[in-house]
Amino acid sequence: MKPCPYCLAEIDNAALQCPSCQRWLDASLDSTLNADSPPIVLPPRRTSGLAIGSLICAIFAWGPGSIAAVILGHVALRQIRRDPLRIKGKRMATTGIVLGWLGIVALTVMIGVGIYFRKMFEEQPQKPQTREVNLTTAGLVRPISPRHALTGG
Repeated sequence: MKPCPYCLAEIDNAALQCPSCQRWLDASLDSTLNADSPPIVLPPRRTSGLAIGSLICAIFAWGPGSIAAVILGHVALRQIRRDPLRIKGKRMATTGIVLGWLGIVALTVMIGVGIYFRKMFEEQPQKPQTREVNLTTAGLVRPISPRHALTGG
C-alpha cells in the first residue's frame, strides 16, 4: 500500500488510477497533466469562523443572539460559496441559521403570550356602586329629629 500523490488516500502498489480521486498515477496516462509538472496538492480547507460563531450564537444566546446567528450564518454561507476550495462549514452555518430563526420565532411567541397575559390579568377599574333611588318619594320623606321622636310631634 502507498499514498496517492494527489489525495493521500491509501492505494494498492500496482494501481494505475486512484479509486478515491479518480486520477491517473502515471502522468503519461493522464491527458490533463503535463508529464513535467508536479502533482497539484491543495492546502487543507479551514472551517469558517463565522459559521462557528453562528452556531454558538444560535445554541447559547437567545433573543439578540438568534438575530446574530442568522446574520453570521448568511455571511458565512456567502464566504463559503465564494471560496469553496479553501473554506468549509456550510452545515454549521445552515444549522446556525435554522436555529436562529427558531429562536426568533420562540422569542416572538413568548413576547406575544406575555402581552396577552398582562392584558388579561391587568386590574380593571371598578365601577362605582350605585343604588336605585325613587325620586317620587325621596323628597316627601323627612328625617325625624330627636326632639320630635320623644314628644311625638
